[in-house]
Amino acid sequence: MRIKNQIINEWTIYKTYPDFSFVDNLEKMIESNQHNLKSGESLEIHQVLFVGEFKKNEKVYLVILNVVPEE
Repeated sequence: MRIKNQIINEWTIYKTYPDFSFVDNLEKMIESNQHNLKSGESLEIHQVLFVGEFKKNEKVYLVILNVVPEE
């Protein structure tokens, strides 16, 4: 969901493994939002908020991204 200069995502991690990389998977989620951008825009992380664990250890986060001019 985009509100003015921010994109807000619900990000659910269904299962983690010993070699799970939070940073790598967060980068993949950010890359998947590139299609929401206009020419000359890029994304930066504003906030990652842990919502909680649900069902079978599913971890849910809200990820707020700022839309900023490309440098």
